[in-house]
Amino acid sequence: MKAPLLGLATASAISGLGTGMTLLAIPWFVLSATGSGLHTGVVVAAETTGVVLGSVLGGPWIDRLRPRRAAVLFDLAAAPLLAAIPILHHLGALTGWALVVLAWIIGLTRGPGDAARLVLIPEITKVTATPVERVTAAHDTPTQAAKALGAPLAGALIALTGVPAVLLLDASSFLLSAAITATALPETTHQHSRSQPRTRLRQAWNFLRTDRTLQAIMWLAAATNAVNSGLFSVLVPAYGIWILGSSAHIGALYAVTGTAMITGTLLFTTLGLRLPRWPVLVTCYLLVFAPRSGIFLLQPPLVVLLIASGVLMLAFGPINPILAAVRTERTPPRLRARVFATISATATLAMPLGTITAGALGDQLGLMPALAVFTAAGGLLSLCPLLPAWRRLGAPPHPSVPSPNLTRSGLTHPAGQ
Repeated sequence: MKAPLLGLATASAISGLGTGMTLLAIPWFVLSATGSGLHTGVVVAAETTGVVLGSVLGGPWIDRLRPRRAAVLFDLAAAPLLAAIPILHHLGALTGWALVVLAWIIGLTRGPGDAARLVLIPEITKVTATPVERVTAAHDTPTQAAKALGAPLAGALIALTGVPAVLLLDASSFLLSAAITATALPETTHQHSRSQPRTRLRQAWNFLRTDRTLQAIMWLAAATNAVNSGLFSVLVPAYGIWILGSSAHIGALYAVTGTAMITGTLLFTTLGLRLPRWPVLVTCYLLVFAPRSGIFLLQPPLVVLLIASGVLMLAFGPINPILAAVRTERTPPRLRARVFATISATATLAMPLGTITAGALGDQLGLMPALAVFTAAGGLLSLCPLLPAWRRLGAPPHPSVPSPNLTRSGLTHPAGQ
């Protein structure tokens, strides 16, 4: 009965490893080749735009194909596209615009692939009789752990063999993730509507309009994703090149922060499920979003930067399990594919703006002023969970994921719309 949890954790870990490697490899490649923060932002923005469009269009396709099959097919489509980057590079045919186009198409496959696995979480919750936060953690924790490993591994491979080897390994990770998803994860038993895609998307938006809590989560995720993408896809790699002077050092930073976030997630899902969600979430946002970028402004020694970043990122651990649990509880099964894809698309929509803004600010003002702007933005966003809509984070009046462990895991707090 626990085999689906193991399958989810393994597929998520492999996917996260490739994502973590790409997170460092592509910005490092573009920055090293062009020296332009703006060009780097455009490439990252192209992939993100593809993720948004793929997420918007992917919800109806996930319904039509069913989630497990959709996850497998989109992973299989992503592998050859990603492998094309090092192949074209080897042939001397990888122009700047070709990289932008490839990044965009890869994003088209990533969005619905990621969303499809998330739609399977309620089914795994049901067949394993496991609290939804723990199933969410089985997806999120290995993903973040592998990303933490992927960054230093990418840094080492870049130094030893160059970016192409990193991207080829990433392409193979999609194939392996597809194989595990196909063999280990259960397919959803819910029969979805056969209505037209436009009708299904409109139904998702109409549902989201009735739930202020889900709206608040979606819009804050969009804003924080913009800040995070500009910070970690452009400004932190630039800090690694111009201040730390080493891909291995910036890889170590990603490893420390990722490990700290994983530790925070494990501590929360082990010891913190009985805690009220809203105070935990408010505290975590205040501790994370401004201080973790503000530490770069001090230009501390590497050891101090690693320790401080790790301590701060412990507080990030509870955020994703809490928000994923709220989203799952408040969404009816028949709407999950569409609603999850819509939330994911909207939350990703601002990321290109974040990367392009970071690149432009870095080129025009310099690295440190750009970091200061993003630190101030993070500080303002961290205050949003104090607003009234965020106080209703308990389960809805009619929970959509029944589980024998709900009362014990603290998921039956009353909530209104």
